[in-house]
Amino acid sequence: MTINKFLGIVCILIGLLALIATINLPLIYKAISFEDAITDTQYYVQAAIGIFLMLMGYVFYQGQKISELKFKGLGITFTPTPTSAPPKRELEPEVLEQRQRISSQKIAEIPGKSAPEFHVLEDKLAFEVTPCSDPMTPMYTLDNNFRIIDWNNAFSACFDRTMEGRRGLNVLEWTYFLENYEEVLDHGIKTFSDPENFPRIDIETIRYNSRAYGPIEGVKRAYQIPYDNDVCQGWLITIDPEFENQAMAQKYLTDLFSNLHLGLMWSEYALSYDVVLNRSNIYPHLINTVVGNVEPGPSPIASNTKVLDLGAGTGNITSLLSDPSANRLIVALDNNTMMLNVLRRKCKPHLRQDAEGAGVIAIKQDITSLYGLKDKFFDVVVINNVLYSLESNAIEHCLKDVHRVLCTGGEVRISEPHKNANASKVLKEIKIDLQQNQHFEEVQAHYQKVKDINELSLSHMLNKWNIEDMEEMLNKVGFSEITFKMDKTYARQSFLICAKK
Repeated sequence: MTINKFLGIVCILIGLLALIATINLPLIYKAISFEDAITDTQYYVQAAIGIFLMLMGYVFYQGQKISELKFKGLGITFTPTPTSAPPKRELEPEVLEQRQRISSQKIAEIPGKSAPEFHVLEDKLAFEVTPCSDPMTPMYTLDNNFRIIDWNNAFSACFDRTMEGRRGLNVLEWTYFLENYEEVLDHGIKTFSDPENFPRIDIETIRYNSRAYGPIEGVKRAYQIPYDNDVCQGWLITIDPEFENQAMAQKYLTDLFSNLHLGLMWSEYALSYDVVLNRSNIYPHLINTVVGNVEPGPSPIASNTKVLDLGAGTGNITSLLSDPSANRLIVALDNNTMMLNVLRRKCKPHLRQDAEGAGVIAIKQDITSLYGLKDKFFDVVVINNVLYSLESNAIEHCLKDVHRVLCTGGEVRISEPHKNANASKVLKEIKIDLQQNQHFEEVQAHYQKVKDINELSLSHMLNKWNIEDMEEMLNKVGFSEITFKMDKTYARQSFLICAKK
């Protein structure tokens, strides 16, 4: 039995006893020589205590944490913490091998398989808009070479996040997950092999066995997206899922709402923290330490270098590095559209679409896989307060890809909350700093939002590693030399470690 359930049962029992005692209040009072007359107020107070204790017991029993409750007036408002994303599904090796063997026999016929290897910084994707016109309908987009561009939260929820890490790959890599894989493969070859005769819309049935919701049968509709000259630009695909029963359908909608809430929470958090942090001196000191502008700290990031800002967020490090005189190319990756939009506004004078010179390239991509970025391309990779938000099994994969895209002698710089980090201490120091600089009043509402989200939704993600843990992970994926480390930065709640390939 968990501590929450135990506390819940105790509170319910005490509350029930309090209510029973209320009924016998006159006898109790008389027994202990109080006056026989009992006022209405005494009844109400005793009853209210009993009901409150039973309510709190129910809350604990259901797994709600005290930190997730907000009291407003005489009522209680529950603020649920958005759940983290469900684990990503991978195919069993023998199943994947069998399906790859089937496709290899038809490889020359598969649409888009003859296209050149995808490179994020060279391929001019036809469009970079997340499919989201209906957030409750699973959707994804392909380019005209049938390579995966993007997908929405509904798709991730319904299909066990099976597209993550596959951006830029042929959609065949996703269809391996379907139960009617061969049928879908043959249909694709028959329908999409002739670019001169692509259909405007194609409809077929797919079958998928979800780990969360059981068997799913979906009607898949592929809509052609044409250029102005009527040539195919790409495809928008929607799926209408049918679940085995109403309970599974309801569970899917509940989980989807939680996922949407999580994404919106990060967006809301970003908009507020960007206002608060950049008006204090504490956060700018952190990012200036990371890029090497203050001492003690690592050496400055040199001019004429290629920098990957991984999980770039609202672009505070990217904009700091994008000084034209430094002549750097900064590639900023983030999976949150809201954050990228803020980044693009900050870096608008420096934005570019290719890697043929200095400037900023902003790309929407989750950082668990850096597929599409060339080996040994970057001189420096910066990761600031990002890894803590990833699943534990995705972190090593991410660091391996970081090692792959760094040139020999290249460096990764990582700043993360340490094991004993207390976000409240950081926020307290930021508040004091804002008050001293006469900025607190103007950002007070944003500060409160950052504080609430940290306490209610982010605190459980922190406290994963100390600096020795991170050094061990970096050594494990192949980094040969630790070039700098600092155990107490960002109000002494984070560490900074730099390693060379």
